Amino acid sequence: MIRKIEGKWTGYLGLGLLSFTAFMLELFSIFIIEGMLLHIDITDYTTGQRSLHSVITAFLWAVFILSVLAYSRRRYHYPEDKKASGRILPKDWKHAWICLILCKVMTFIDWHTLKIIGESRGQDLSRIVTQYVYYIFEVGLVLLIILYGQKAAEVLLGRESSIPFGGILLALTWGMFHFISRGVGIEWWNGISCMIFSMLSGLIYLKLKRRPMCSYLMIAVGYLL
Repeated sequence: MIRKIEGKWTGYLGLGLLSFTAFMLELFSIFIIEGMLLHIDITDYTTGQRSLHSVITAFLWAVFILSVLAYSRRRYHYPEDKKASGRILPKDWKHAWICLILCKVMTFIDWHTLKIIGESRGQDLSRIVTQYVYYIFEVGLVLLIILYGQKAAEVLLGRESSIPFGGILLALTWGMFHFISRGVGIEWWNGISCMIFSMLSGLIYLKLKRRPMCSYLMIAVGYLL
């Protein structure tokens, strides 16, 4: 069913792009907060200091996510409760699960096992926990880019669309950033895999009828496990 959508698309796009720039809060954590607390370069961090870095960054992201959602709900009444739109059809669940499986295929290409197992090798429990706290809020930013990117495109078009515009925006921002995110030159597979993950996540969001919480949980499983 095509439903008319009203609003300014530039406002939603701005929130999506702002959500991408929020990843830079990690640099604020490294060079400002941790610089004042630790007085050492990040390459010399101990395991405990890396855990502290993950917690501080996750906290900054959490504050940003809550602030953007509060502003968006107050200003645009979005994201709204999607439960009223009806149940998710079995075929849509099937398509969402196919996207999730494809995400896990890429995990096996990267790690040759589940990501959580690969991440856990050689790490103590506190480091694993803090790293995954970091990832939980990273996925939160990923979802914001998707839902605001999708909303911006649909407001511009004047109707809902089956094209994953939110996933496209995620691929062009967060996905492309992973070509250079580690600072060791261009990492082709890292960038390509993140762009593919972005598109799959955008499709998951659409197949789950744009329900933020359901989408977050499935995207998180695809990214964290």
